[in-house]
Amino acid sequence: MTYALSIDGLARIHKIVDPSTLLAFDIDGTLAPIVSQPWAARIPPEVRALLIKLNASQPVAIITGRSVADARQMLGFEPRYVVGNHGAEGLPGQGTGSAAFARTCEGWLATIAGAGPAWPPAPGVLLENKQYSLAIHYRHAADAAQTRADIDRLVLRLSPPPTLVHGKFVVDLLPPGAPHKGDALRVLLTGSGASYALYVGDDVTDEDVYALHLPNVLSICVAPAAFSKADLHLVAQTEVLTLLEELEAMISGTFLLRKPAST
Repeated sequence: MTYALSIDGLARIHKIVDPSTLLAFDIDGTLAPIVSQPWAARIPPEVRALLIKLNASQPVAIITGRSVADARQMLGFEPRYVVGNHGAEGLPGQGTGSAAFARTCEGWLATIAGAGPAWPPAPGVLLENKQYSLAIHYRHAADAAQTRADIDRLVLRLSPPPTLVHGKFVVDLLPPGAPHKGDALRVLLTGSGASYALYVGDDVTDEDVYALHLPNVLSICVAPAAFSKADLHLVAQTEVLTLLEELEAMISGTFLLRKPAST
């Protein structure tokens, strides 16, 4: 996988950046550093400032596992698209489907509430209700691997069985038929009229975008796992700021292809 800030990586990005290019981003682990308490995550001010600049000239999309309301509160500005719950909320034209997803989650919550001593499966497990999906965080469990296995066993008894997505110390429960991030990007790319899309993410849930392998989509993964299907990669979340600076230079016409200080 090519390093996004290398000469070759920047050349590939530059090739697809034009005034209509859709710039799409995940939030946690991408725009915002991962923190031990999800509700404490913040987008750094310098990252936000560059996003606002890009948003003034480009269609910008946020595709996140967070709820739309939570994402908007973190962003502090209004991009063209904000899609939450991995694609189950905020996708244009999906109103009826989202209502059905919410009803499914209500049923799951009632079942979990009646589970008695079986829930939570271990101390340190946190259930997050995002209305259109649920997330079970286990970062603070003493035995993460065992806790993840216990969570999987318990939630697969829910009806209807959820689609499970395993992230970084979190298990997301998605209603059957809910779109994933790849579906969401495909819809936004068509609806925006953009010729190209650049997508930046960091987690297992973003692999649905990377796996599209569309000729007009270029994907970047932050600190990817060995199995990642992304086109390019960054070494760490802190490099997202540099990537945004390079994008702003490309769009403003001041970009010069040069060898970066680090490779």
